[in-house]
Amino acid sequence: MALLEEQAEHKEGMFRAITDQSTEGITLADTAGNYTFVNPAFCSMMGYSEPELLQMSVFDMKAPEQDHTSFDRTKSSREGLSVEVLLQRKDGSVFVSEVIGQNVIINGSAQVLGTVRDISDYVKTEGKIRTLSQAVEQSPVSIMILSVAGVIKYVNRAFERITGYKLAEVEHENIDVLIPDGLLEDFQGGLARSMEKGEIWEGEMLIRKKAGESFWEYAHFSPVRDEYNKIIHYLGVKEDISLRKEHEEKILHQAHFDVLTNLPNRFLSLDRLSHMLSEAVRNNESAALLFIDLDDFKKVNDSLGHEMGDKLLIEAAARLKSEVREGDTVGRLGGDEFIVLLGGLQNPTNAQLTAENLLGRFRDAFRVDGRELMMTATVGIAVYPGDGDSASELLRSADAAMYHAKELGRNTYSFFTEDMNKQVTRRLSLEEQIHGALDRGEFEVIYQPQVDVGSSQIIGVEALLRWHNPALGNVPPDEFIPVAEQTGLIVSIGQFVLAEALRNAAYWQEHFSREFRMAVNFSPRQFRDPNLVAFIKRTVDEYGLSGKTLELEITEGVLMSGQRYIYDIFEALKGLGVCISMDDFGTGYSSLSYLRNYSFDLLKIDRSFISDITVDPADRELIKAAVAMAHSLHLKVVAEGVETEAQLEYLKELRCDYAQGYLFGKPMAVDDLTQLLMLNKSM
Repeated sequence: MALLEEQAEHKEGMFRAITDQSTEGITLADTAGNYTFVNPAFCSMMGYSEPELLQMSVFDMKAPEQDHTSFDRTKSSREGLSVEVLLQRKDGSVFVSEVIGQNVIINGSAQVLGTVRDISDYVKTEGKIRTLSQAVEQSPVSIMILSVAGVIKYVNRAFERITGYKLAEVEHENIDVLIPDGLLEDFQGGLARSMEKGEIWEGEMLIRKKAGESFWEYAHFSPVRDEYNKIIHYLGVKEDISLRKEHEEKILHQAHFDVLTNLPNRFLSLDRLSHMLSEAVRNNESAALLFIDLDDFKKVNDSLGHEMGDKLLIEAAARLKSEVREGDTVGRLGGDEFIVLLGGLQNPTNAQLTAENLLGRFRDAFRVDGRELMMTATVGIAVYPGDGDSASELLRSADAAMYHAKELGRNTYSFFTEDMNKQVTRRLSLEEQIHGALDRGEFEVIYQPQVDVGSSQIIGVEALLRWHNPALGNVPPDEFIPVAEQTGLIVSIGQFVLAEALRNAAYWQEHFSREFRMAVNFSPRQFRDPNLVAFIKRTVDEYGLSGKTLELEITEGVLMSGQRYIYDIFEALKGLGVCISMDDFGTGYSSLSYLRNYSFDLLKIDRSFISDITVDPADRELIKAAVAMAHSLHLKVVAEGVETEAQLEYLKELRCDYAQGYLFGKPMAVDDLTQLLMLNKSM
C-alpha cells in the first residue's frame, strides 16, 4: 500500500514539474466548467492567483464579446478540438487565445483538459500579412518578386492586366523573357548587374507584352534580406509610364521640329550643323550648307492666303527631302527659308549637283487644292572649311551666297567663294556646249598602242576620246565625261566611239594583223543602256569582226550596284566572244570580290603603281602579287603608264603579258598610228 502511495506521489510530482514548467496554460475543469487545476503559466496569462482561479469557471474567463458556443465546443471531443476564443484578464484586458479542449477521466471523474496559448501577436502579424497581401493584389502598379538569380516567383494582378501574362505563364521564368529583342545587352548592363552586386536599381525599362508590343515602365528593384542579412529575393515595383514618355517625346519633338513641315527647326538644324562640322574635322572631309529661299513666296500668302501658303511650304519641304541622301538634313529656319546639310563630302562640287537637283524639282508645278502653282527657289552654298569653320559663320556665308544668287536673277544657285563660282560657270558652259557637240563633229577618237611585253610588238590599241570645242578649246576627258554621264549623252557618245574604233580596227586587221584588238572604255551609265549588247553585236557584224577583237574596259563603278542585269550583260558579252577587262585595278576597295564573281579576261594595273616600281620596293611587291594572282585566275595582265626601259624589263621578269605607255607611243590620231604600225611591221 505504501508503495502505491509512493508511486502516486511520484507521478503527481512529475505532473506538477511538467505543468509548472510549461509555457502554455494547462487547466482541468469539471463538466460544469469549474476549474479543478491550473498551472502557473495560466495564472500568469490571466493575472489571477491559483486559489482565485480554483474558485472560478471557464465561463468567468471569457471576454464579454465572446459567446458561450466556443466554450461548449472545447468540451465536446475526446480527440481534442482547437478553437480561437477571446479571454479577459483580471485587469480587464482582452486577448486572443487558442484553446484545445479534450475530455479525460481522472480518478473515475469526467474532466476537460485544456491547453491555452496566447496568439495575439500571431493574429496581429497574420492580419498585417493579409492586409499587405490584399494591398499588393489590389495595387494599381505592377509588383513582382524575383529570386536572386532573376527568376520570377510572383506577380500581382496589375502585372497580369498590363502585360497580358498570367502568373502561371511567367512563374519560374527569368525576367529577361520580358525584355524586347535587341535590348538584352542593355538590360544585363543595368538591372541584372545591380542584382549581381546586391544593389538597389531604379530606372526606365522597356517591357514586352504577351501580345508582342512593348511599353515603358519606371521600375524600382530592391533586395529583400532574411534575419541573417542574406538577400533571399528582389522586390520590383513598376509603373507604366508609356503615356508620360509619349508626352515627353511629343514635347521634345515640338521643341526640335517645325510644326508645319515636321522638318528640324532652326535650333535642331544648327545643332546638327555643329555636329556635322565636328565629324568633318575628325574625318578630314568637306561639308556643305545650302541656304534655300523660295522666290516671291510673299505673293502667295498675299494673294491666295496663308492656308494655301502653308500647303505650298509642306510640299516644298517634301520635294527638298526627296533629293538628299538618307543621312543628310533638310531643316526649316522659318518662313520660306530652308537649309540642307551635306556631310562627308570627298569633293565639294558634290554640293553643286545637289543644288541643281533641288532647283530641278522646283521647276515642276505645285498642285495644291486643284490649282497648279509655279514656285522657284534660290540657293546659296557655303563649303567647310573654306567658307567658315563654325556653324554660325557657315550659315552667314551661305546666306550671303543666296543673296548673291538672287542678284543673278533668282531660280539659280551661287557659291560663297569666287573660285567655286568659276567652277560653276565652267560646268554650266560644259553642259551648254556638249549638247550638239557630236553632231558638230567636235569629238575625235585617238589611239594608244598596247604591246606584247615579251616581244614589244604592237598587238592592239586603246581607244581614247578627245573633245575640241571652238568656245572652250581642248576639254580634258576628266571634265567632260562626268558631264556627259550626268546628262545622259554618254550613251550616244559611247556608240560613236565604239563604231569609230571598230571601223579602224577592221582596217588595221586587214592590213597588219588578224589578231589586232581594240580596247574601249565603258562607263556605268552605258552599262544601263538596254540596247548595249545588241548595238555591240550589230557593229561587230557590220565590220566583219569577231567578238574577241573587242576588249571592254570597265571600272568597279559599273559593278557596285550589284544589280542582276550587270551579270546578265557579262554573260551576253561573253557569248559574243568579247573580252572584258577590269580597269584601274588596285585603286578600288573590293576588286578581289569582283574578280571572283564576274568572268573577267584581263586585268589593267593602274599607272600609279607602275611609275615607281624601279625605286619603290612596296610597289614592286604589289605588282608582283597582282600579276601572280591574275595568272592564278587565268587572267592576262596589262600594265599602264610604262615610260622607261627599266620598267619594261621588270615587267618582263614578272611575266606581265601586255603593256602600254609613252615608251611605246602617246595617244595618236588614226593616220599616225597607221604609220607606226607600218614601221613596226617592217622591223
